[in-house]
Amino acid sequence: MSSGDTTVFEGLTFASHPLGFTAARELFLPRLEAGLIEAAAGEGTLFSAARYHLETGGKRIRALLPPLLAHNLGANPSQLDEALELGLAFELIHNGTLVHDDLQDGDSQRRGKPTVWAHYGMQQAVNVGTAMLLLGLSRVLSTRVGGRIIADVNLAILRIVEGQALEFELQESTSPTVAQWERMSAGKTGALFGACLLGGTRVAQGGDRACDAAWQFGLELGIFFQIQDDLLDLVGNKGRDAVATDIAEGKISWPVAWATQNADPERAARLLSIVKTRRADTTPELVSEALAILHASGAIAACIDNVRTQAHALLGSPWAALMPGLVERVVEPVRHVLSDS
Repeated sequence: MSSGDTTVFEGLTFASHPLGFTAARELFLPRLEAGLIEAAAGEGTLFSAARYHLETGGKRIRALLPPLLAHNLGANPSQLDEALELGLAFELIHNGTLVHDDLQDGDSQRRGKPTVWAHYGMQQAVNVGTAMLLLGLSRVLSTRVGGRIIADVNLAILRIVEGQALEFELQESTSPTVAQWERMSAGKTGALFGACLLGGTRVAQGGDRACDAAWQFGLELGIFFQIQDDLLDLVGNKGRDAVATDIAEGKISWPVAWATQNADPERAARLLSIVKTRRADTTPELVSEALAILHASGAIAACIDNVRTQAHALLGSPWAALMPGLVERVVEPVRHVLSDS
């Protein structure tokens, strides 16, 4: 319901003309980037490798969500500082999981540079990823609301690890499904998005009902982000060393799961056999064949339709209105195929 220049939703009051995501990047990102490097200050390989990884860049969406949301919920300067600290914490946690993810997946490139394990070795990558997780948790606990949300943050990290484990289970499955993929992505990607929105809402003194709703929207946003990321791997540039690296490394992406459920059995079996081929033996020709199957079976078209549908649903939520431009930012890397189809 609206009243004057404010809108009331889930017991929260926010301005009818909130700060947009692009404006939030300009306002908050310099401080966040400086804070990330400061957080990794220290001597030795552990900290130099952490800074090396952080300096490769990234979207910083998780870092921006708490201050963006808190700002638009009317946070005072002290609360906004706290939201920025949470943004740093969640970005550190996210990047710690990326260091481990690159190692487990065998990805040697991230955003055009060697990954931590490829540059510093596998053992140090384990150390660096773990250190970044702990740095993030310490930042959460340094905030006023840290004690109230730390259990949820730890649960989010557990869900990320569970999602990673489920991803490997999917790779072993002989009949992966979209429902299994959604469970995996809800943990691997959705949980931390949920924690980010929970943190921003709690900083702005949102109640339990609002925090639960924020978490749920974040979860849905994270699943949407992962579907977009799966599509981007096939039709765009994720800053890795090749297109369709998910196929080469044996990941069951949303389009692959859809194809195994909906393509004719012969095509589905052939697709899975390529995806399950050892990475070292997966030639560019095999990747091209898998891409052709995904196109011919309708899996990529179905993924594009799913991205459109979910974007429309998310944009219809008051939470999207509270963070204008966010859903559009997630869609941007694949917008070229959404408009061409």
